[in-house]
Amino acid sequence: MSGTAEEPSTVLVVGAGPVGLTAACELARQGARVRVVEALTEPTTQSRAVVVQARTQEHLAAMGVLDELVARAVEITAVEVRSGAAGTLRLRAVTTGIDSRYPRALDTPQPETEAVLAALAARLGVAVERGVTLTDLAQDDRGVDVTLASAAGTARQRVGWVVGADGGHSRVRAAVGERIEGVPDGGHFLFADVAAATTLPSDTIRLFAGPDGVSGAFPMPDGRTRFLLQVPAAGPPAQPTLDEVQRLVDERMGEHWRLSDARWLVGFEVHHGQVERYRRGRVLLAGDAAHVHSPAGGQGMNTGMQDAVNLAWKLALVSTGRAADALLDSYHAERHPVGAAVVRQTTRLTRAVATQGPRGHLRDVGLLLLGHVPAVGEAVAASMAEVRLRYRGSPAVGGGAGVQGACPGDHAPDPEGLRAVDGGPARIGDLLRRPGHLLLTTCLSRTSHERLRAVLGGLGTVVPVRPGPDGTADGPVLVDPGGVVADRYGIGHDGAALIRPDGYLGYLSARTDPGDVARHLAEREHLVGVGSG
Repeated sequence: MSGTAEEPSTVLVVGAGPVGLTAACELARQGARVRVVEALTEPTTQSRAVVVQARTQEHLAAMGVLDELVARAVEITAVEVRSGAAGTLRLRAVTTGIDSRYPRALDTPQPETEAVLAALAARLGVAVERGVTLTDLAQDDRGVDVTLASAAGTARQRVGWVVGADGGHSRVRAAVGERIEGVPDGGHFLFADVAAATTLPSDTIRLFAGPDGVSGAFPMPDGRTRFLLQVPAAGPPAQPTLDEVQRLVDERMGEHWRLSDARWLVGFEVHHGQVERYRRGRVLLAGDAAHVHSPAGGQGMNTGMQDAVNLAWKLALVSTGRAADALLDSYHAERHPVGAAVVRQTTRLTRAVATQGPRGHLRDVGLLLLGHVPAVGEAVAASMAEVRLRYRGSPAVGGGAGVQGACPGDHAPDPEGLRAVDGGPARIGDLLRRPGHLLLTTCLSRTSHERLRAVLGGLGTVVPVRPGPDGTADGPVLVDPGGVVADRYGIGHDGAALIRPDGYLGYLSARTDPGDVARHLAEREHLVGVGSG
């Protein structure tokens, strides 16, 4: 491979793990031209990240692949945190109270998640170029020159933008001069993917707190379990044995599992931190390339995949000339605080769990007391599921006049009780399978609907919300006899709600004003060519 090629409108995604594949699929789904390169010549066979949280499932549902993943996963409906002698102090967090259409976690090996996403990418016309490594890049105001190396040689190519989704040792991150800032030593861990005979139900993730740190058991399909074990720095070697893992499981978690058939045994060191900037000109970082932390909360892959969904719709608009470059600044503004919060939470968790002496006793007493307060368990489950994330105050959201309920930047509610014109059940989440924005309006004026369509143009879909069917429909309509949209969105019966492609509310108003919607799109989302309404 040699010479120079020009692909000035292409987005180059570096890395074909779950984060890179999510970015590539969403970019393609939203109309961008995408190319994906991956240094590995074959997909990984290591189970790696196994937990898919509720908010990530909502995104996968919008992408149309959630059912495929469910078929390959174990459904988790509870998380237990145990401490004290023989793990007798217990906090049980059930997922049934999570405010999501998917109040559960899914446990499945990372290769299964990657396979589902890679198949979607192929259906969207995106092929993963394997055995290709980015070795260097240089950018200017109009594009990025990248150097790509493979078995065929080296080539210098020009692309429009680069998404660095190439993991904790990111070459993209290094090439733009970013580095992970944070705690250099976040702990040492063992991962074990093994067959595990047990009588314990497979619907629960189990975490154990003790003086040696955090330990966890994550059920997977086919009778397998992922064990996570924090160990001292001078503990077992980088390639632990099955006997060593069995001993640690028995000592830390009780003799509930008999282990065999180890597919993956590895030791590794965790760092806690994130980069200063998620965006450097035309280069954007996502996932472990942008933030790293303890795996104990099962949030690393999920945070990265949600980075990718947040970034992709914005970059798709910019790369296709439908939005100005300034929209990309909101990626850092929205996602950097989320990454920082996850780093803080997981750092505190790993430190608190390993606390000994009087503080360890206080931790156990607190766990005992909190275990009797159901609301605490619900809060723990909601935090891990990442369903409380919101982007209030983002430069890309606005409106809110007269609204009493949701706020711009919140995740869009997906209430039950809605119907299609034909009388069948309907959900707002299902409408997000359409590329682009969704503009809900409870205003009944057909003239306003036409003006909204003129404003939105090809950037999305206007969806009138009516109290009952009236026999006609120009595009999708939601029938809402109970007024749940007016209530949950707080827009009343003459309002508008603009749902972004990532499922978050970009704009809300208690009055449908096409001109105000147009101003929001032009000023907040920097969209070009927006109609005046």
